[in-house]
Amino acid sequence: MMNEKAIIQQLRSGDIQALKEIWDASSTNVLNLAFRMLLDRDSAEDILMDVFANLPDAIANFRGESSLSTWLYRLTKNACLMKLRSGKRHLEIIDGNRGEVSEYSVGADTPEMSSIDSESLQRGLAVLTPEVRSLLWLKDAEGLDLKSLTAIFEAPEGTLKARLSRARAQVRSMLQKEMSYA
Repeated sequence: MMNEKAIIQQLRSGDIQALKEIWDASSTNVLNLAFRMLLDRDSAEDILMDVFANLPDAIANFRGESSLSTWLYRLTKNACLMKLRSGKRHLEIIDGNRGEVSEYSVGADTPEMSSIDSESLQRGLAVLTPEVRSLLWLKDAEGLDLKSLTAIFEAPEGTLKARLSRARAQVRSMLQKEMSYA
């Protein structure tokens, strides 16, 4: 993607090519975050379309205090939370045939935890709230730093560290229990 400031200016002036460049650079990340929060591919695709359809109007509110990608993550997170709060969607544990599952590890610090299959990991992540699940995904799978996460989640760094630690422990515990039943 070309210079972020130039892209933002072009988008603000109505240049559709700028929107295409942002789409090319960020749509996969937006879709992955929405999928991790909603656990449903169709709903995640709806959020992706909503975020990008509203982007030309929403860009007026972008203050430049964070990177454009961080701001897009915040828009995506908020859109997912609004969808979940609307009561129109029930969270379900997805089966392995719906949606993609990326390689992702939550504290695989023991030999038995490192052999977790993707379906078990999906069930482990499903025990978390959508917001905490998205925090864990953005930190561990997308590799965002804490500064970016504080901008996305609008929470202090210490709070996010604590949430991450609790989330990893919760998923690890659930996975260990599941393994003991196998």
